[in-house]
Amino acid sequence: MLVKLTNQPMDYAWGSTNLIPDYFGVEPTGKPMAEIWFGTHDGSPTQVKDLNVSLHDLRVARGMPDRLPFLLKILAAGAPLSIQAHPNPAQAKEGFAAENLAGIAISDSKRNYKDDKAKPEMIVALTETFEALVGFSDSRLIIERFSEIREASSSERLNAVLSKWSEFLHNEDGIRQVCLETLSSPELDEQLISDLVDAAEQCPSLVDLVTHLTTHHGFDRGIVTALLMNYVVLSRGEAAFVPAGMPHAYLSGLGVEIMLASDNVLRGGLTPKHIDVGELAKVLVFEETEAKPVQVRKLAVGLEEFDIPTPEFHFYRATLSASNLLVDLNLPGDAIVLCTSGAVAVSSSKGEREVINPAEAAFISGDARTFSLAGNGEAFIAISAA
Repeated sequence: MLVKLTNQPMDYAWGSTNLIPDYFGVEPTGKPMAEIWFGTHDGSPTQVKDLNVSLHDLRVARGMPDRLPFLLKILAAGAPLSIQAHPNPAQAKEGFAAENLAGIAISDSKRNYKDDKAKPEMIVALTETFEALVGFSDSRLIIERFSEIREASSSERLNAVLSKWSEFLHNEDGIRQVCLETLSSPELDEQLISDLVDAAEQCPSLVDLVTHLTTHHGFDRGIVTALLMNYVVLSRGEAAFVPAGMPHAYLSGLGVEIMLASDNVLRGGLTPKHIDVGELAKVLVFEETEAKPVQVRKLAVGLEEFDIPTPEFHFYRATLSASNLLVDLNLPGDAIVLCTSGAVAVSSSKGEREVINPAEAAFISGDARTFSLAGNGEAFIAISAA
């Protein structure tokens, strides 16, 4: 089975009114366009074009498993998303069961677990730059940031708090201690955060980040948590992978996102939404991480695979031209091909063919065994593992 897919953009407040229309040439909606989902998740059912049926329902009608293991998205961050982390498989199952037992409705704003799945994810930059916070920084770098802020600050109370946190960071569990204080300490009132922002805006290494966050979120305590994290600027084509338990926040730019098909989010700041500090603390992995782009493997001219630890699926980028076709590619499982530029013809070994344009996608069932890509443009391909 080879069918063309379509979906409506999600209008989350952090989305952009222009990134998706400008890049893909689609009509603006007048509202923020934040995400377009391609998969079988109930959060935003993907439709099969011209058949008036969802991909999920079509799979059921054809006797296929109802769910794909992955969810492919276009993501446009016009404003910073919340600082967040996602559970590992065991935590997702336990948390989902516990909230079901407690009778918390899936639609309840205080619900943490909307399904029983983990959600490792990766973002690939489409715009020239894509800004994000990814993982905890090295303790020494955080201490240096605090020192810079203290030098620029005239607030004795702020300086005392930062000195205390710097001492914590010399301990083995220092990241945990300081992070939990930024999330919940009553010391972090609006005046202290305002003093921190005033001082940080005088620090060349911090001013751009802090100004961007305050512009959209005011004196949210998440601004302080952000100072514990790696500030990452991806260039077009570069990717960042976020495993379970890693704190992250996408700040600006357009990208393609791939993940296990889950909607479990534990938030930790930069949001008016529900924050469950206790549950977030269970999920977070308080480890220093080095911020570096995901490695890619060149499989053929115009075909690269992203090296990510997701046994459930594989993820590729294809670049097509008149002189470069990709023929008889292996298809171990069901796949979705998303066109991000130009026009891409997708054909299966069963003689089926669809042409997809920017922001359009096609689903190929794994029984075809092989597929081919032609045209002139760029596409991203998610394929279920055998």
